[in-house]
Amino acid sequence: MAKQANHEIEFLLSVADVLLLDEKGNQLASATLKSHNMTQSVDTTEIRGGQSNDVLATIKNNKTIEVTIEDVQQQRDFIAMMLGAEIQEGATVDAYVLPQGLVVNGGKVELPHPPKAGEQVVYTKADGTVVTTTEIQSMNDGDIVFCSGYVYSAQAQKMAIASDKFAGSFKMVLDEQVFNEDMQVVARKQTVFHKVIPNDSFTLDGSAERAEKTISYTFTVALEQGQQDLGYIVYINEKANEEA
Repeated sequence: MAKQANHEIEFLLSVADVLLLDEKGNQLASATLKSHNMTQSVDTTEIRGGQSNDVLATIKNNKTIEVTIEDVQQQRDFIAMMLGAEIQEGATVDAYVLPQGLVVNGGKVELPHPPKAGEQVVYTKADGTVVTTTEIQSMNDGDIVFCSGYVYSAQAQKMAIASDKFAGSFKMVLDEQVFNEDMQVVARKQTVFHKVIPNDSFTLDGSAERAEKTISYTFTVALEQGQQDLGYIVYINEKANEEA
């Protein structure tokens, strides 16, 4: 016998936390979302008839569910996910020092990093005149010399951006707090999708102003092989589970 619906006043007042699990059991999680939303679209075809050409029925198909999460934290593993890349730890890479001004001190300037073998660094004055290290020795402390960009060797995390690698599929869990009218958490709402496929298109923005930056990821819900449903929603009574 079906249980009667809950008639208590309930509110969803905050954003969800998200958990993604790939087919190997690897997990990606975030508790720093700015927003999340789930949208469902359905194609509807009307069947009309009669002298007034009234709607007699509708044919519904092509249900599509998309989930978008917006994160204030730019997590490296999420970015690697969207690139279809793996994070390589301790990789030796060619890193770059960009052109910049250096302050003369004691007849020399100190580079941010030692250049890679074979790299040539060019020094110039503000007017573009090239100066040698010997000429820098005769300059005054506090003078500014500009160095060209150059390559140096560094140890780093590396994500290879391949043209033929794309994001895989994941199981998704969205976890939200449910509040009553007294602003107490009375349950957790968990939305579970057996399979979601990331949209490989995304944007990483930058601006001169130091301010909050977010990154959004969009997923399309797909039917997982062996499952009859796309997913499910459960409401977990926290108090009842604590007492059990």
